[in-house]
Amino acid sequence: MSVADNADWGRTVETAACERWPLEHVAGDDREPDWFDARFVAPLETELASGPIIEAGTPVEVKSCRTRYRGRYGRWWIRRESHERLLEAGGEYVLAIYDTGGIKRMSLLSAETVDCLISSWWETGDGGRDADEYRQVPWTAVFEDLVGPGGELCVE
Repeated sequence: MSVADNADWGRTVETAACERWPLEHVAGDDREPDWFDARFVAPLETELASGPIIEAGTPVEVKSCRTRYRGRYGRWWIRRESHERLLEAGGEYVLAIYDTGGIKRMSLLSAETVDCLISSWWETGDGGRDADEYRQVPWTAVFEDLVGPGGELCVE
């Protein structure tokens, strides 16, 4: 899979997230910051809460990864600077996994919850992917129910 394929999948996941939740795509908009991809345009409500669980205007970073990459489970690549901005803003992540058959799972998690998955940050070194520090989080940290007893992938 090429970098272009990864970018295409990223756009596919962003579109699917905007169809599933009340989000609007904002990445690439010169009027918006570049540390998030979408924003809630309406509150997200649930029958279990007395009010909205996510307010309109909340920023959302969309991350996707392949189910398998080079023989191991795929990983979401999270930039520290963007993550810390999302934390400060009370933002959310859409985390998704995909394979050649499509999106296998997609979930909405608070930046605070994702922060609990990050124990330390790695330095990228000279010229590393537009970030000074990052972390790769394996999708199994969020979707562990998709891993069978022998480590095989159990996706629909």
